[in-house]
Amino acid sequence: MATDTVTRTEKSTAIHTLLDDAASLINDSHARVLSAVIEAQAWKIHRDVDGYSGLRDWLCAKFDFHTRTAADIAAIARLSRKFAVLSETATAGRARIDQVAFAVRQLDRTPAMRLFARTPFRAPVTSPFNAEVQCATPEHLIAQYCAHAPFKDLQRHLDELAAHLAEETELLETLGEQSLQWIELTEQGNGMWSLSGELADETGRLLDKYLKTACPPPRQDETDAEGVLPAKANRDAEALHQLLSGYGTSPEAAKRHGHTATLDLAVDIETLQGKDTDRVPTLEGKPVSVAQARLLACEAGVIPSVFNYQTGEAIELGRAARLPNVALRRKLELEQQGGCAWYGCNRPIAWTEAHHIQHWADGGDTTADNLILLCRFHHGRIHTQGWTVEKTGPGQALITHHDHDTGTAAKQGATGQSDCGCEDWRTDRDIDAENQDSDWDVFPTGLYRTEWPQTMKPDLDARAEAVSRERAHAALKKAKARCRERFTTPTTKQQA
Repeated sequence: MATDTVTRTEKSTAIHTLLDDAASLINDSHARVLSAVIEAQAWKIHRDVDGYSGLRDWLCAKFDFHTRTAADIAAIARLSRKFAVLSETATAGRARIDQVAFAVRQLDRTPAMRLFARTPFRAPVTSPFNAEVQCATPEHLIAQYCAHAPFKDLQRHLDELAAHLAEETELLETLGEQSLQWIELTEQGNGMWSLSGELADETGRLLDKYLKTACPPPRQDETDAEGVLPAKANRDAEALHQLLSGYGTSPEAAKRHGHTATLDLAVDIETLQGKDTDRVPTLEGKPVSVAQARLLACEAGVIPSVFNYQTGEAIELGRAARLPNVALRRKLELEQQGGCAWYGCNRPIAWTEAHHIQHWADGGDTTADNLILLCRFHHGRIHTQGWTVEKTGPGQALITHHDHDTGTAAKQGATGQSDCGCEDWRTDRDIDAENQDSDWDVFPTGLYRTEWPQTMKPDLDARAEAVSRERAHAALKKAKARCRERFTTPTTKQQA
């Protein structure tokens, strides 16, 4: 036994040495390749000499590189001028190319990320991995993560950076997602039904979590005689059946920690109040912006875990404090039987959410005087900048938009800001009227063209064009029908 242990230890040491040496050689080779590719790009050798428009295809076809390796090298080379610090980190062999490639791709996703990465800190930031290294810009700090951190830590750091910069854009993207989502359920005639569609991010997350809660993914001990796991798609179909058959508060509904499909939001109270804490809220462990956190904290499908950052205590502002109880909800519905408080919105009262006019995190009470019912879309809209809400009576509210920063809708007082003194403030009815000729009625939600996020503009444009074509075809058919009716003689009608 002792001899076996010595042999295993020696073998382990030999294998570790071999793999360490091989990894070092591979990383050195990748660094040299990257330097050569950056130089080739500068001289346009791949295009003018070999006739390839893209660096990745050039590396794969001409030199037989692995597709993923070629893609990573090409990404760094293509962005080497934008992110010189990260490129130098890779060419010097201080970080793996896959780490650096992921970083440059993430930083190049938005203009805000590109600009922020190269903007100098007010004072150099010490590297969390080496106290002797001072980082002049966020890019220098990210380079330290590429060189020293596991991939998950690098990913989290970049996600937190993106969340800090998201704010208004993230809320507008949420409105765009809601306007693009759709579901179609069709009976096939053979006893089966087909289900297709697209869901907004939050809706998709809720459904995904419920499916996993109702019917967990297959385990390794559930393989059949051939070693094959049960199909996950079939399990998801069964989980959906459980969701429908055990809907709501039924005892048969699958629950987790006493709740059905819910998402967990973690944030400290100072950050939720809008104070500049430099801390980032997380939804299911993924960083989100403060603006998004304030909106999610209003919704019934999200459980906020709010902490006092200094003491580490959980603050008792859970569901009971922020959501109306059954009696209060019933009172609000009786007072607002027309549905959503937004002018002209036809979404039924059952689809509405209770909005705190003064946010509960800012001390707003969960009382009828401080609550108004809004559908999910319009609830999200008034959390973007410039909107204020003033409750004018039971079930009635004055919703206005101001062409200046009102301090975010989530921070306003219960009296609204229609008397703020600005010359240009308009009601929800005014804004809808102004947007009638700008695809306002293309989407069922009433999404304004000015709210279209750049990341979703191609999809929204395509949907708007499709709707316009359908309306044009319908108008043409009606016009043809009127013409036939007008020019058909009485004799022709009788013969027909």
